[in-house]
Amino acid sequence: MTSAFEIIAVFALMFTGITVAALWFAHSSSKIESKREIQKMKIEVIDKHFNDMLRIECPYCLAMYKPNETECPNCGANIRELLLPEMPE
Repeated sequence: MTSAFEIIAVFALMFTGITVAALWFAHSSSKIESKREIQKMKIEVIDKHFNDMLRIECPYCLAMYKPNETECPNCGANIRELLLPEMPE
């Protein structure tokens, strides 16, 4: 009779240990996922504020504009193809 109780106790301990391990794994996985989401939100906020603060000066008309525009809003110069003067030899 005592051996039956010992076997039941061993299985109960194994079940408890497996349950605790599974719950701990689920908890740590959710913490990692929430940290990733928080980091992603931080990066998005920083990018938004940085792009709002950053301005580029047009080399032709000296107007200031945001970096996400493709051409100067004042003179219409293409930002991607700046025509820089050649250096004298």
